[in-house]
Amino acid sequence: MPVRVLHLEDGAADAELIGRSLREEVPDCAVSWVRTRSAFEAVIVAQQFDLVLADYAIPGYGGLDALRYALTHAPETPVIMVSGSLSAAEAVACMRAGASDYVLKDRLERLGPAVRRALLEAEASRQRRRGDAALARSAARLRRALQTSQISVWDYDMTSGRVEFTSSLGSILCYSEDEVPSHTEAWEALTHRDDLRRVKAALARHYRGQSAAVDIEYRVRAKSGEWRWLHTLGRTLTRDARGRATHMSGTHQDVTARRRTEELLRLQVSAIAAATNAILIVDARAPDWPIVQVNRAFERITGYSAEEAIGRNSRFLQAGDRSQPDLDRLRVALAAGKEATVMLRNYRKDGTLFWNKLTVSPVRSDRRGITHFVGVQSDVTELKNYQIELEYRATHDTLTGVANLSLLNDRLDHAIAFGERAGRRFALLHVGLDRFKLVNDSLGHESGDALLKHTAARLRSAIRESDTIARLGGDVFAIVMNDIEHAAAAASVAHKILSDLGEPLTIEGHEIVTAASIGICLYPEDGIATVTLLKNAELAMYRAKRGGGQQVCFYTEDQTANALERLRLEGHLRRALALEEFELHYQPRANLNTGTVTSLEALIRWRRGDEGLIAPASFIPLAEDTGLIVPIGLWVLRTACAQMRLWRDQGHSDLRVAVNLSPRQFRQPDLVQAITAILAEAGLDARHLELEITEGVAMHDPAATQRVLEELSDMGVAIAIDDFGTGYSSLGYLQRFSLDYLKIDQSFVSGLATRAHDEHLVRSIIALAHNMDLGVIAEGVETEEQRTLLKTWGCDEAQGYLLCRPQPAASLEGVLGSAI
Repeated sequence: MPVRVLHLEDGAADAELIGRSLREEVPDCAVSWVRTRSAFEAVIVAQQFDLVLADYAIPGYGGLDALRYALTHAPETPVIMVSGSLSAAEAVACMRAGASDYVLKDRLERLGPAVRRALLEAEASRQRRRGDAALARSAARLRRALQTSQISVWDYDMTSGRVEFTSSLGSILCYSEDEVPSHTEAWEALTHRDDLRRVKAALARHYRGQSAAVDIEYRVRAKSGEWRWLHTLGRTLTRDARGRATHMSGTHQDVTARRRTEELLRLQVSAIAAATNAILIVDARAPDWPIVQVNRAFERITGYSAEEAIGRNSRFLQAGDRSQPDLDRLRVALAAGKEATVMLRNYRKDGTLFWNKLTVSPVRSDRRGITHFVGVQSDVTELKNYQIELEYRATHDTLTGVANLSLLNDRLDHAIAFGERAGRRFALLHVGLDRFKLVNDSLGHESGDALLKHTAARLRSAIRESDTIARLGGDVFAIVMNDIEHAAAAASVAHKILSDLGEPLTIEGHEIVTAASIGICLYPEDGIATVTLLKNAELAMYRAKRGGGQQVCFYTEDQTANALERLRLEGHLRRALALEEFELHYQPRANLNTGTVTSLEALIRWRRGDEGLIAPASFIPLAEDTGLIVPIGLWVLRTACAQMRLWRDQGHSDLRVAVNLSPRQFRQPDLVQAITAILAEAGLDARHLELEITEGVAMHDPAATQRVLEELSDMGVAIAIDDFGTGYSSLGYLQRFSLDYLKIDQSFVSGLATRAHDEHLVRSIIALAHNMDLGVIAEGVETEEQRTLLKTWGCDEAQGYLLCRPQPAASLEGVLGSAI
């Protein structure tokens, strides 16, 4: 940065000469030249300069006047007087007035050294002033710090025995400045006698050089008589020729409040440690709220040591058993910063369950809000087990362990409420043992009781966990089958029960073969009240007994016939794959602009003996319900891919075959691996396969759908959403899914040219798909008018009877190579 110079000179020639001489000596300088008093005084006030050169003789302005003005308004800026003729007396006057130096115009060789010396002295002066100011600020901060921290500085002259203190000691002990003891004997008199020996011993060790400093806490009596705790820290500053300490200095700090707090904490810690209930403290400020302290009772009750618990969130005590209603209550209370008492299932280190009554209280700081939570645990396992036993006895049959009539009524009430709210069906089975009285009378009540226990166990193995078994008394049981789709599902379970109960068993050396009669009624067809359903199921059971026993009867004969027919159909369906009764028909799809066949949709047909083809609508729902759709779906995929390989080998390399995936099939965890294996088995590239899923399947679990579709898309498989517009879709999810086509449902296509709202909907779907970079396929195209409208609106492909009906692969040879 250049040296800024202000030059006062009335003569232009002299100003030029002096400026040139200055720049030769100090090249890095910027000179501002003024020639009048007014200009000089204005500039020096408005700007900052590193140096002032002033002519001693300016017309109307004496040199000393300019010097004094400069020193007044820029006191840190050095001034050098420059004159053509300056007497010794004038030079002395200038130096006394504050000039840094003077230079005669006929001896300008002195100008450079004078300027450099003046600049160096000015910088040194500024450094001194800054150091003095920093020292003053530091001293002020130290004084404030000592006053704020209540620290007193002491100085001990060991030769005279006098001790001097700063004034803050008086405020600590409530003494006036004159009352503060100034000699060691007076100071010792104020020290608690139980602490005085420790103080003297600490000083003696330090005097002998056995410790680097004296660091000790002890009690001193204040003026009020109260004992105050002081923390004294000091060290020897000087020693005499024999090495004896002669001068010490240090500090006193009042630590009474801390000592009282520590004592209180010690008592609290002792109380916590001695408590019979488990106590744990968690840090609410740290991530995941870790445990920071536990007591001995916690270790005894849980089996975990303090080291094993500290640092972990207390949820480890639930051992994964997180489905507890009181956990939700606890989370809500803690989030609101409130106290809560809950009952939880906890697990000891050895895995055993214990019931824990937990009370959690927040610990608040005035400035930081809640900092900790304190939990108090009580082991109430015995009490809880007693309550559970009482509740169990009130709701269960003591002989068989299944539900009693009271619990059955409650479960039926819940099933009715759910069925009414969700529109779901359930079945009630009435199971009565045949010839139970004969066993009871011939072998005795103990054998009869054993038979009832075996019966309950067999019933339990025949149903789902979500269903309910109850003993109504004697040899009669009831079963509530929740959430069934068809009456045949209840009939299937009932026939399995008859089969299981028909297996012989041995009781007290006697082989017994039992049988049963089962009556079934359905909600809501056979009743919408608990009493009605129980009565109707019992009537159905008695009809089964009157028919000779060991049979199943519904409340109405039509239901019995329908259920048997469905069971018969399920049996045939299970054998259809082995008998090779399934076959595939293919329906082409064509490009609407060219008429060229782009792909073929594989459609399953069931040719059952002499009955001919069975429509998919008659057996696909049953296959989905029973799980048979999974092996059937794999057969469809394998057969369609093999056929597509044949078409490709025949020269149709641009075709795809489209296969529908059912909901159950799409949710199979090994779906992607199965498709990969089938493509490899057929020797078919993935680009020749298209998979169709419905909106409902896609939105069942959007996250899982996204993962599966991404894997299939990465393989090269095309994905289409079938029947688009008939279900509910989140456009946000559809955008994230890896899709290639949307298929417009035929119910919308059939209304084209007749229903305006269908036209608007179809046009909107086409626009939506194209905005998402998806192709559009229209299903069910049956008229030329429909095809023309779809083509006009930009639909990409079409499928329907107008183009071609579904046919076996052999019938399509003439279609694949031509426009349709």
